[in-house]
Amino acid sequence: MHLRMIVFHFWLGMVLLPWTIQAVPKVVVSIKPLHSMVSGVMTGIGNPELLSARSASVHAYAMRPSEASLLQEADLVFWIGPQLETFLETPLKSLPQGVVSVEMMETEGIQILQNDGKRSSFSTKDHGHFLDPHLWLDPLNAIRMVQRIRRVLEEMDPENASQYSQNSKSLELRLKRLDQDLKEGFQPLIEKPFVVFHPAYTYLEKRYRLNRVGVVMIHPERPTGARHLSKLRQMMQKNNVVCLFSEPQFEPRLVEMLIQGTRVRSGVLDPLGAELEGGPELYFKLLQNLGHSIRQCLDS
Repeated sequence: MHLRMIVFHFWLGMVLLPWTIQAVPKVVVSIKPLHSMVSGVMTGIGNPELLSARSASVHAYAMRPSEASLLQEADLVFWIGPQLETFLETPLKSLPQGVVSVEMMETEGIQILQNDGKRSSFSTKDHGHFLDPHLWLDPLNAIRMVQRIRRVLEEMDPENASQYSQNSKSLELRLKRLDQDLKEGFQPLIEKPFVVFHPAYTYLEKRYRLNRVGVVMIHPERPTGARHLSKLRQMMQKNNVVCLFSEPQFEPRLVEMLIQGTRVRSGVLDPLGAELEGGPELYFKLLQNLGHSIRQCLDS
């Protein structure tokens, strides 16, 4: 009798264990900064999967079969939107019924900017090519994103709602402190002109009044013409540009050519955290690294 009871409880555990695991949604996230936020909200509950873990440019990303399988097996997918992850538009339309897709560009209360830094007052779906999709580079936008992530997870997994709420509040406090630290660090540099490789930093520039005066690649998916590069080099010399920033995902040869024979310094900015280890701390490390790189180059 005792043995039969042991066997029964063992069998009962084997039956119930998979159901318990499935209570937490299987979450897939498109890019590292957003994955970091989702990981933070899910701390102590579950671990979201990162879809695009490779260091390739997200603008020209091609999914592997294993990554496509991750999407098909997901309960919940977080992404920025078609303005950034163009490679996800078609796969997301063919997801199994019941999979929830959350587009962060459509988050209520978030500030959406055009590439020229002006606030957008039109639909992201109708005029997406005008918009800068790098929302996360403003910590105040990140707060809104964390709040939305929390709401979605609470709705799908009400059993863990209190933990999601607690994690979200902790993240929001840290994001407010990060915003204050960046504001203080950038204050002495607001007048210094610089050039970036592609217009990915509008939110950072707008939030902290940074003086970006030019862009090497106007569109990351199109080659830069010789005429544009010639005008850019002249402008850099005329306006006493202090620094030109490249990115780890793009070929640095253009940057080297542009600053050759000038006093312009070069630096590296990584808006996606390509070189950083994924997880809840990545977002904070990413913004701190950007702040450090900008200060180091402009203040040398």
